[in-house]
Amino acid sequence: MLQAIDQYGNKVILFTKSFREIVDIKKSGQDFHCPVCKGAVYIRAGKKVIPHFAHRSIKECRSFEGGEGVYHEQGKMLLFRWLSEQKLAVQLEPYIKEIKQRPDILLNIGKKRIAIEYQCATTSPEVLKARTEGYRSIGISPLWVLGAKHLQRSSTNKLRVNTFIRFFIHQFSLNISPRIFFLCPSTKHIIIVQDLYMVTKQTALGNLTTHPLRQVTFLELFHDTRFTREKLYTLWNKEKLVFRTKPRNRLSNLELQWHRWLYSKNLYLQTLPPIIYLPLRSQIIMQTPLWKWQSQWVIEQLVWCKIGRAINIEPETSMIDKNSSLNEDLPLISNTYNPLEEYMSILHQLGIFRQLSKTTFVKQATIYFPTTIDEAVAADKRLLHTLKKQNKGMFCR
Repeated sequence: MLQAIDQYGNKVILFTKSFREIVDIKKSGQDFHCPVCKGAVYIRAGKKVIPHFAHRSIKECRSFEGGEGVYHEQGKMLLFRWLSEQKLAVQLEPYIKEIKQRPDILLNIGKKRIAIEYQCATTSPEVLKARTEGYRSIGISPLWVLGAKHLQRSSTNKLRVNTFIRFFIHQFSLNISPRIFFLCPSTKHIIIVQDLYMVTKQTALGNLTTHPLRQVTFLELFHDTRFTREKLYTLWNKEKLVFRTKPRNRLSNLELQWHRWLYSKNLYLQTLPPIIYLPLRSQIIMQTPLWKWQSQWVIEQLVWCKIGRAINIEPETSMIDKNSSLNEDLPLISNTYNPLEEYMSILHQLGIFRQLSKTTFVKQATIYFPTTIDEAVAADKRLLHTLKKQNKGMFCR
């Protein structure tokens, strides 16, 4: 732990002191105690060790959650100093008796309390969810910051979002795009990945910004920096090309079932309509891949709908509910769009359907099926170019 109580009842934070001051404290022989269990602790400090206190015995300490690595301790110190320098009301490692939890940092802004957790170790979703629910049960808002070592990028705007990373996606309201916070204590930079669009079940496109911590304030972490339409659909054109042309020597069971389903309809991936596999911000809540549910919706529902006929998508929201993980492994997302509503809104922008209400759409044009792979690639490019040029829309700027 980074702080302890001295024999006079004062809190002592070692990393705020010079090496000489720490040496003098050790020589004084004074006693220190854990602020939670009141058990005896001693100073650990050296050239290769971040100054901290260690329990002589941890058996009775309810706040002990295992040893913390240097990387975690450095990040926690960095965040504490950063917030303190902004003159914010901040506490380091306070123990909250009501829920028997000890956040890394507790921040008070007006009447709002925020528990900031700097997460470096890979922990089970059940543990993370329990800690999140604990804070919320007493009106504290949780804010999770991941160690930057968890940020795995395959390109400038493409990153791995596995089950563990998905847990840390925050969306505070419909007006703020979903985002993940990363902190690198070595470079003292905070990285914000926002405006996430799932490409596959474990990869996403995201608008990534990196800030030296000393050049950004806490409130600036919540500013929106989204993709422009030009950027988003240019990136997605590359993903669409890979989707059409990538060799698939090995298929997962889900992919194999999907290809068999397409074959039963006399269809092939390479010549599917260009409106299938379009980017949706709300896809982050879906367990079913984008290509699977969009193709089923288009082929089973939209293709056979006659021009001029209205379709009500409200009864179909059960499909979304069954495939959504919003309340299971995405507890930091308070609200999001309905993926089916978002998708139909795009088809409205393309002139294929006309939107009469939130859930009612009238078909205006037939759905185009290319006959060759070259036709399909060209059609994808034309469609995405059309979306780039749209001046309005619910979901993209």
